[in-house]
Amino acid sequence: MEEKNPLANDRIEAIKELLNQLKQEQTNLSEQTQKNFKVIMQKLMKMQEYNEISDMTNQVFEMRLSNIEDFLFRLEGYIRKEEPF
Repeated sequence: MEEKNPLANDRIEAIKELLNQLKQEQTNLSEQTQKNFKVIMQKLMKMQEYNEISDMTNQVFEMRLSNIEDFLFRLEGYIRKEEPF
């Protein structure tokens, strides 16, 4: 039966070849997508770590600034008590 219609057989083979190429391209895209996802997740984790460190640093500075403000208010109160008005 295959010998009776060689043109159809050639077309079927061409379609099979194109389908195999398409399948290979989809596999490549899938692998590339997985690699990209992995890289993106690593970058997100680094950003999250950086933000956590930044938050801790900000908390320390806010605490220090608050302590300085408290000290200045107490110093101002002490100075006002000492003034002879």
